[in-house]
Amino acid sequence: MPSPSFSPRLLVAALTAALGSTSFAQAHSTADTPLVAQAGAVQNWDLPAGPLDETLARIARQSGRILTADPALLRGKTAPAVRGSFAAEEAAQRALAGSGLALVRLGSDTLTVRPAPPAAQAAAPAVPGTAERSMATVTVEGSRDPNQVYQPFAGGQVAKGARLGALGNTALLDAPVAISGYTEQASRDAQARRLIDVLAVDPAVRSTNSESNAVDVFFLRGLPMLSQDISFNETFAVVDTRRIAVEQFERIEVLKGPSALLNGIGPSSSTTGGTINLVPKRGTDVPLTRLTLSGSSHGQMGAHLDVGRRFGTDNEWGVRVNAASRGGGSTGVPNERVGTDHLSVALDYAGEKLRVSLDVAQNRRHFDGFPQFFRFNDGFALPAPPATKQAFSQPWDSSDTKSSSAVSRVEYDITPESTVFGVLGGVDYEESNINAGNPRITSASGNFTAQPSIFRTGSSLRSGELGWRMRFATGPVKHRVVLGYSRFTGDGASLSQQMGSAFTSNFNNPVFVARPTLPSGGFPLRFQDSVSDSLAVMDSMHLLDDRLHLVGGVRYQKLDIGEFSAGVEQRRFEQTATAPSLGASYKLAPSFSVYANYAEGLAQGPLAPASTANLGTVFPPFKGKQIETGLKYDGGSFGASAALFQIRQPVSYVNGKNFLVVDGEQRNRGLELSVYGEVAKSLRLNAGLALSDAVQSKTLNGANDGKKAIGIPEHSLVLGAEWDITALPGLTLTGRYSKVARQMASVDNQQSIPGFDSYDLGLRYATRLAGKPTVFRLTVENLADSSHWLSVRTGFLARSTPRTALFSVSTEF
Repeated sequence: MPSPSFSPRLLVAALTAALGSTSFAQAHSTADTPLVAQAGAVQNWDLPAGPLDETLARIARQSGRILTADPALLRGKTAPAVRGSFAAEEAAQRALAGSGLALVRLGSDTLTVRPAPPAAQAAAPAVPGTAERSMATVTVEGSRDPNQVYQPFAGGQVAKGARLGALGNTALLDAPVAISGYTEQASRDAQARRLIDVLAVDPAVRSTNSESNAVDVFFLRGLPMLSQDISFNETFAVVDTRRIAVEQFERIEVLKGPSALLNGIGPSSSTTGGTINLVPKRGTDVPLTRLTLSGSSHGQMGAHLDVGRRFGTDNEWGVRVNAASRGGGSTGVPNERVGTDHLSVALDYAGEKLRVSLDVAQNRRHFDGFPQFFRFNDGFALPAPPATKQAFSQPWDSSDTKSSSAVSRVEYDITPESTVFGVLGGVDYEESNINAGNPRITSASGNFTAQPSIFRTGSSLRSGELGWRMRFATGPVKHRVVLGYSRFTGDGASLSQQMGSAFTSNFNNPVFVARPTLPSGGFPLRFQDSVSDSLAVMDSMHLLDDRLHLVGGVRYQKLDIGEFSAGVEQRRFEQTATAPSLGASYKLAPSFSVYANYAEGLAQGPLAPASTANLGTVFPPFKGKQIETGLKYDGGSFGASAALFQIRQPVSYVNGKNFLVVDGEQRNRGLELSVYGEVAKSLRLNAGLALSDAVQSKTLNGANDGKKAIGIPEHSLVLGAEWDITALPGLTLTGRYSKVARQMASVDNQQSIPGFDSYDLGLRYATRLAGKPTVFRLTVENLADSSHWLSVRTGFLARSTPRTALFSVSTEF
C-alpha cells in the first residue's frame, strides 16, 4: 500500500479548537453525514470520566484522527468513562453520549462535533453499540506529521505497519518480510532506559549487555548488530554509536533478516541478521506537554519533559523537544552508578509540496564502577556468575561518553506522483575510560586476571542521500519505484595504555586495588577509516486488486576500508558487490497474508577490538544470504505472525589465544511465532517464541563442522501480558516471563552457559489529578533476583542485573 500523501484540507489541528480559544466556523456541506457505527481501526481505550474537551483531545491524539469542534459546544460538558476495544469514531461517540452533541464526518477524512438533531437526541441510547470491526490496516490520517505512522493494535504498543526501508511505510500484511513497529507508548509503559527495554518482548531480538554496560550490542536472528548500525529515518551514521536514548523516538522498528536492498549497510555493516530503524518524534497537532518523574529501588532518580507543538495557518510548522536526566543512585551493585543526560530538538515544516526536518541531539553518560565484560580462556567449564549484587569492578573504574548528532531531510513533490528527497547528517562520539581492564576468567572456580588501563576513543561519521520516488501504473500493475544514492564516511581513533600491574581476583572473593598512577602523554591515533557508496533501484508493485504485493530490486555497494597501526595506514580493502532481493506478499483474505523472500546483505568485515591480541585488525567484507517464508494475521484488535527462515554468512570469534579470527560459515535456521494486541476482553498479549538451529560449516579442516554456533539458544520464549482489572477502573496488571536456552560459548562446543528464566511484574494506573490525565507505573525487573550469564558472544560474557523496582508518574498539561 503506498504511503499516504498529504492533503491541504487535512491540515486542521486535531481538536485545537476544543483546547484553545479559536472557534471553527461550521462548514455548509451537503456531504455531512452523522455517524452511527462507523468502521475503523480497532484500538484499546481506557479513559476515565472527565471534561469532554480533554477526553476528545486524548481520543484525537491516540487515534491520530482529525477531530474539530467549536469550544462553546464543549464548555462545561462532562464525558463518561470510555473503556473497551473499538474504533476511534465509536470512542468519540461514547464520549459524546448524553451531551446533546453528535459526531459528523466532513467528506471522507475529517470528523467534527455538531449539535445533535432533536429526533436523534431523543432516540439515541446512552452508549452506542459496538462498532463494526474493520479488518483493514488504517494509517494515521489528518496530521501534518511527516512520519505518517500506522495505528497500533489494541493496547497501543505494537503498530499495524512499519517502514520498509526506502519504500516507506508499509502495512503489516503487505510487507514481504518480517517487520515490527513498537510505539512511543510501548517505551513509556516499559519505563525504558534503552532500546532493549522496548524490544525485549521480541524473542528474535536479544541484547548481549546489561543496563550498566556502556555499549549496546544486539542479536537479531542470532547474528550480532552494533548500535552504530541502527538507522534514523532509514539513514545510517547519524545516531549514538554506543547506546541510544529512547526519549527522542516515536517508533522503534525492526526488520528481520538481511536488508541491503531496502536499507543499504551501516558503518559497521553488522546488519545481516536484520536492522533497527528509529522514527523521530514530531510536533503534535494537539499541543502536548508531558512530564515524567521516575526512580528506582536503588536510588536513581530521573525526569523527562516531552513538549510538542505545531504552528502556522495550517499547522505546517512543528517543534518537538525532549529533555531527560537520570542518575544519583546505583545499579544495585556497590560502586556501580550510571548517570545520563539527553536533549533533542526536532523541527519540521510540512507544506503541501515541501517537507523539511531538522533533528539535533546530544547524549552524555557517566559510569562509576564501570563493569566490564568477562573474557575467558578455553579448556575448562565456565563458572557460574557472581551474585547479582557482588561487586568486582574497582571503585575507581569510570567511563564518560558523549555524542552529538544532527540530521536534516528535505522532500519535494514535483508532481503528486513524483518526489525527490535529500538527507545530510552525522554524529560525533567521544569516550574516555579508566578501569581495571576487561577481566579474563582463568579457571572454573571463578578466578580472573585484570590489567588496569586507560582507553580513549572517538569517531566521526557523516552521511548523505539523494533519491527519487515515483508512482505509476502499467496496466493493472501499480508501481512505486525508488532510485537512490547514499554515501557515508567515517573515521575512528583510539588510545589504549596500561597502567600499574596486572592482578588476580575471584568472583566470590574480589580483590580491590588502589588506582595506579595515570600514564602521561599519548593521544588517540587513527585505527580505521571507511567510505561506503551505494546505488539502489527498487520497485514495489501491487496487482490483483492490491492482494499481491511484489518487491524487487538490486543495490550496488562499494566499500573502501583502511586499516591503521599507530596512526599509519597498513592495508586498504576495496570491495564492490551487488545485493539483489525479491519478496512477495499475497492476501489470502482481508485479514490474512502469506509471504516469501530472498534477501542478501553485505557486511563489513569485523574489527579486532582493543582487548584482543590482534588489536585493530580489519577483516575483509562478506555477504549474508536469507530465504524466508511466513504468515501474518491482522484481526483488528490483535495480530499474529509466523516466520520460517535460513541465513548463511561467515562467522568470526575470539579464540582461546585471544585472537579475533574468521573461520567458516554459520547457517542459522529458525522458526519465529508472535502474537500482539488484545486477544480477549481486558487481556493483551505481547508474546513470542523463537526456535533456532544454528550450526557451523566450512570450518578449517572441518574441525567444527556441524557444531552449534556461539551465543544462539535453541529456543527463546517471551510471554508478556497486560490485564485490565475491571473492578478497579484504570488499573492494569503487567508481567513478562522470559526463558532462554543454553548457549554455546566456544566453537568446539566444549564451553557453554546454562539457560535461564526471568520474571518481571508490574502495575499501571491511569487516572486524573487536578483534571489532568496521569499515569502511575511500577515494574519489578528480575523479580527472583536470578544470577545468570545473560549472553555470550565472540569470547565475551555479560551477567544479569540485580532485582530492580522501577517507578514513574507521567502527567500531561
